[in-house]
Amino acid sequence: MKPIDLLLIGAVVLGILAAMTGLVDAGKAPLNEATAAVVNDTPIPADELRSLLERRTQSGAPVEQLLATLDDMIDEELLIQRALELGILRRDSNVRLAIIQAMEKSILNEERGRSFSEAELKAFYRDNTTLFAEPLRLQLEELLVADPARVTALAARLEAGTAADRLAAGDKGLSVTRLPAVPLSLEALARRMSTDILDRLETAREGDVLIHESNRGTRLIRVVAIEEARLPPFAELRLSVLNELQLQRQDLAYDEYLAWLRQRAEIRKNERMAR
Repeated sequence: MKPIDLLLIGAVVLGILAAMTGLVDAGKAPLNEATAAVVNDTPIPADELRSLLERRTQSGAPVEQLLATLDDMIDEELLIQRALELGILRRDSNVRLAIIQAMEKSILNEERGRSFSEAELKAFYRDNTTLFAEPLRLQLEELLVADPARVTALAARLEAGTAADRLAAGDKGLSVTRLPAVPLSLEALARRMSTDILDRLETAREGDVLIHESNRGTRLIRVVAIEEARLPPFAELRLSVLNELQLQRQDLAYDEYLAWLRQRAEIRKNERMAR
């Protein structure tokens, strides 16, 4: 921020606070330097006034708007207090949602700033290997055979290493199912394979050919390549471990905060409606 902007903000703040000093009700002590105003016993902090003045100055607001900043904050506080009186917080679902989201953000922001030691990260990695393990992956090719009499011979040729594309070339009785030319996890394959096929693939070896009858013909599924399940070393996954630990701690912090709120509250449920 430019020095002249800082001088302008300082001058406006001093002017506003000086003006407020002359408006103090008789019999009441002047407000301290940390308080810009009090609205029905609710203080407006001086640092919030300075922060808003800084944002307005950076956006190029005219002096008249800068001088009106405190009055604008007072008007906002009056509107908020009136909204509470009218019960808008409880009646307006949009207002409730905005407040709840702001509270959730506040709770999670405190946890996001937390740092973890290498020992904590490594312990979390060791205790949660299933989160970080890479699953078994299989690269497959599939040949659809219309004539059952040809299945045995074609399965033998696939097992011998002849590619499905080569077998189907120029043969109208055969068709190749389009599959990604990369290894896929069983979870990914579940989108296109039935449960019984997946069960057999889980124990299949490289080069094996599975035979499966379908309403479109006989499916010959060859295991082209296998990438065994593995747990990458911590050094490869450090950032992922940190992200996962932060997410879990944020969830825990949120649950603990709600538990604290419930502990300090008096809650009664209508048992007939709580079932």
